Amino acid sequence: MKLKLFSLFAIATIFLTACGDKVLVVRTPLEGDHYVRSNIESLEWKHFSNMISSDSDIQEDDFNQLKWTMDHYSKTRYIMVSDELYRFDQNGKMVYYTDWKEEDGEYKLEKLEFPNYDTTGNME
Repeated sequence: MKLKLFSLFAIATIFLTACGDKVLVVRTPLEGDHYVRSNIESLEWKHFSNMISSDSDIQEDDFNQLKWTMDHYSKTRYIMVSDELYRFDQNGKMVYYTDWKEEDGEYKLEKLEFPNYDTTGNME
């Protein structure tokens, strides 16, 4: 009897922990953005890359730039237009832009871009 209970417990534990490396299935662009922002400190490229659309040109350098940006701009606002999300700092300067694409029933990142500002603070 103890062996059966132990086996049942072991199987349940394996089943419940087997999904530990699976990234969230993103149902909306805002949900994806929230997931990334909430988990950016512990998020690794191998998991983040699973959230990128198959035809995207997002690279690991972009991911590292996003980590840096979120670390330096922890308080932001956003505007969402269709599947595009624009993030702004508290002064209203855009800090990054994402465009999400539905692929195989879930949303994936198609574009991740950061604005270029000149020395006067104007966007180039």
